Amino acid sequence: MDKKVLVVCGNGIASSSIMVSILEDYLKEQKINNVEVDKASLMDCSTEKFNSYDLIVSSTKINNPKVTTKVIMGVGLLTGIGEDEVFENIRAQLQE
Repeated sequence: MDKKVLVVCGNGIASSSIMVSILEDYLKEQKINNVEVDKASLMDCSTEKFNSYDLIVSSTKINNPKVTTKVIMGVGLLTGIGEDEVFENIRAQLQE
């Protein structure tokens, strides 16, 4: 079954584009093929949109108690600090 990942940043432009690129490269390297990666800005996302995904990777905190989808802080994909841990968390979530 395909998994859907939403990559979110404040404006939905630069940070999320970089994070999507890094994440897609990682998934390709790991031969994880059944994942669709989308990007959006925090402002564009309704609770319904967030909850229609299997996983959210965000560069910013999502302060919405109605979001039931697992959120992984993905700032490590931008800084390189803790990047492996971010990848491991993403991989674990996608294998559930």
